[in-house]
Amino acid sequence: MTSENTTGHQILLSLLSAFNQDTATVLSLFDPKATVEYPYAKSLGSAYQLTMDDYRKHLDHILGDMPDIIFTALNVYPLKEPDSYWAEFHGETTVPATGALYQQDYVVNFRLENGKFIYYKEYWNVLPVLSTLMRKEQAQQIIDKHIY
Repeated sequence: MTSENTTGHQILLSLLSAFNQDTATVLSLFDPKATVEYPYAKSLGSAYQLTMDDYRKHLDHILGDMPDIIFTALNVYPLKEPDSYWAEFHGETTVPATGALYQQDYVVNFRLENGKFIYYKEYWNVLPVLSTLMRKEQAQQIIDKHIY
């Protein structure tokens, strides 16, 4: 059952809004000891387990590629474990460097501690990343590497 009245819903909504602001605003929602994971990033040759320092560097790099991203269809599912949630949402933006439309559906597992993210694990489809956020040569190398 989804709930808009949970702390998790409100804090995730704040995070989605922060992605359209700046790195410092995003990081202010995380505990300094938090971890961020992108399990599917490993298949792209990217970091997939990030400390807050790693996450800061990642945000500094990626936020410019995704300006004015619009998030819709947000659903947050509280779990029995206190301050633990699953969520899903859709994101869209136009990538400035290419003019391509980036569309992504996300599933997130997260845990809060003292009103901040302490654990954040985000699942997404690699195909929109390959087709809109990477240079064609770089994307093709990744694809070639994973064809058996």
